[in-house]
Formats: sequence, C-alpha cells, structure tokens
Amino acid sequence: MTDSAKLWSDAAFTHRLSEVSWMAALPVLLHLNERSTGHPARDWLTAWAPRFMPGHCLRVLVLGCGEGWLERALVRHDWIAHIDACDFAADAVERAKALAPPRIDYHVLDLNREEIDGSYDVIVAHAVLHHIENLEHAFGEIDRALKPDGTLIVNEYAGPNRFQYGDDVLAIMNALLGALPAHLRRSMMTARTYETKERPTVEEMIRNDPSEAVRAEELLPMLATRYDILDRRDLGGTVMQHLLYDIVGNFRFDDPLARSLLEMMLTFEGALVDEGLIPSDFVICAARKKGAPPISERKVELPPLPPEAFETMRDPLLKARRVVPERSMRASATPPATRKMAQWQLHLLRLALLAETPRRTPLNPCSRAAEAKEQLQFATGHETAFKWILARAANVHTRAMLEAMRRVYIPPA
Repeated sequence: MTDSAKLWSDAAFTHRLSEVSWMAALPVLLHLNERSTGHPARDWLTAWAPRFMPGHCLRVLVLGCGEGWLERALVRHDWIAHIDACDFAADAVERAKALAPPRIDYHVLDLNREEIDGSYDVIVAHAVLHHIENLEHAFGEIDRALKPDGTLIVNEYAGPNRFQYGDDVLAIMNALLGALPAHLRRSMMTARTYETKERPTVEEMIRNDPSEAVRAEELLPMLATRYDILDRRDLGGTVMQHLLYDIVGNFRFDDPLARSLLEMMLTFEGALVDEGLIPSDFVICAARKKGAPPISERKVELPPLPPEAFETMRDPLLKARRVVPERSMRASATPPATRKMAQWQLHLLRLALLAETPRRTPLNPCSRAAEAKEQLQFATGHETAFKWILARAANVHTRAMLEAMRRVYIPPA
C-alpha cells in the first residue's frame, strides 16, 4: 500500500478533513448546488448527473468511492442494475462494504497501474483523478471500460498542480480574509487566529500527501482530447477552498452575519469565475467518446422541495431604506438604460441586508419586483455598483467585506 493509500485509509484522517475542508459548511453546499443545477436545494448527483445516464439496467462504475456515500445514493434509482465501486484506500473500501446495500460490489484498485475489469454504461470519477500521477494509464483504462455509447461523469479538482495557485488568487484570498471579524478567522485545529493565508510549498504538499493534485491541471485538457463534452459546470473553489480551510466551522448556519459573510464571498468568487477573471478549480463534466451517437437526456424526476425551505420571509430589498439618488434621472450624465447592476451585485446587496436580520430562512427570498425597483433607483443615480451597495449596508463587517471586494475587483474589458 502506498503512503497516500495508507493516509486515505485512515478513518480519523478522512473524518477530520471532512470537518475542516471548505465543503463542510451548508452555505457552501447550497452555493455549489446552485452552480451545478441552478437551484440551491438540488445537488449535482441527483439533479444533474442522471440526465446523462439514459437507458435502463445500467452498469455503473464509481472511481474513488471512499466510504461509499456516492454509490449508496445512486443505487436507489431503479434504472441502475449494478454498481461496481473502487478506491486505492483498502480500509475505506472495507468500511464501504459494511454499509453496502444489494447491487453494489467493491474492489481495491490503484488507477496508476492496475486494470479495470468490466464494461460499463456509466463511469463516475469523483475526486479521484487529481490524485493520479499516471493519468495516461488511468484514462486508457477508463476508455477501455466505458462502452462506445457510455457516459463519463467527472467531478474533480482541476486547478494548479499541488495547489501552486497564482499571486492574484492569493491577494484576493487575503483581502477577503482580512475583512472577516477575528472570531471567524480562528483555526479549528490550533490556537491561532489567521491574519493571512500562505500558499503551501511543493515540498509541504508532497510531505502531507504525495498524491494531492499531482497532475490536476492536466485533467481537463486530457479529457477534451479523448471525449466530447456534453455539459460542463464551473463550480469555483479557486479562492474559497484555501481561504476556508481550517476556519470553515466558524461560519454557523444559524448566525445571520456569519452566514451572510460566507455567502457574500462565495457569490463574489462565482462572479470572478463567470467573468473570466480567475479560473474555476472545481469542475463537473459529462462526456462521451468522440464519435458516439447523440444522447437523449434522461428526464429527471425530482421530489418536491421540503416546506421548511420556504419559510415566510420578505425579500430584504423590499424593506430596506430607500436610496435617494444624488441626481435626478433627467440630470444624470449616464442614461439609465446603460446603468444596471449585475445579478451577482444584486445578490451581494441582498446578502448584506440579510446580515442585519435577527434570523435567516434556509433559502434566500427573492422578489423580481424588488429587483426591478432597485435597478430603477440605481439607474437614476451615478454611483458605481459597489458604492451603491455600500450606501445600503449598515453592518460594519459587511461594509468591510464589500470594501475589500471593491478594491480587488477589476471588471473585464
């Protein structure tokens, strides 16, 4: 067993990692849901991936199964006949076996050197390929095991090798970190309070886990040479993965200020990714072999959302104090039609206002009428979007966060 396999077999290590990693906070998961499916209460595995698994009696292979949560969720579908799941961490595979329902078989497999047995309609690679050094072998085995008309689903970190992100990302990270109150910057593992975050060295990465992000930045180019991409969703994580590591537990979901600050940062990162100002380090893709016949997407039948997701709460834009434009519409030097806040900027304003409420509902209330009124008021003024939002926000911490964002945001040309 390799050093990395021993590490990922250790239940204490994987459990602790799940507590301090950026995805340990519910607002992060809601944000990733929205970026993958368009709705914060719909996740990628149940509301996105099944679209690309057409047919019945499907044989599915899960790569990087860990302790088995993914295949246990997938096997609930009656159109899946059988799932094989594998991982290089033998002890994790044993724990998955102990929880396995019928129609799932487990195997220990090292994608760096071992062969995949079987032929599959769907292969799901989840958080595993960025740990593979011999990517050529791994993709060769995936190619061989995937049926000619099969689908490859990839959910991976595809950012810089060994987390060697650029100085621009580091600067954004520390600007946002510096705007957080001290109690949200406290380490979960030590007694320190972070003043800044530092980029790990390559030597530190290798010492901690030789497999971590070993050739991650080559994943998507290699995938594109072998497959036609049916759909790709950029999830972000470029800044937030590293910023939130070891402090994520401080952002309590039932704390309106902490939750709003977290959601503001996630919204800002999403805007930077969507506007091409930073890359997306986390990506989900559905792909088919080049030359495969067109796919007829499965219609996904989703259960109704729970009623508690829609507790009664007015859109904060409706009850916020009205901003009186410094110039009238007639006197404005900029025609109103050309002045409009982006949707993410409206969302930042909404979140800044929600930070001042005594409690928050599970999902943010959103009124199109309130947005239209806000846009009209903004159009008649002459402030920039960030200055406009700052004029509406009263909380000192949300204002500090907005100021940090304003300083680092350079709109695309």
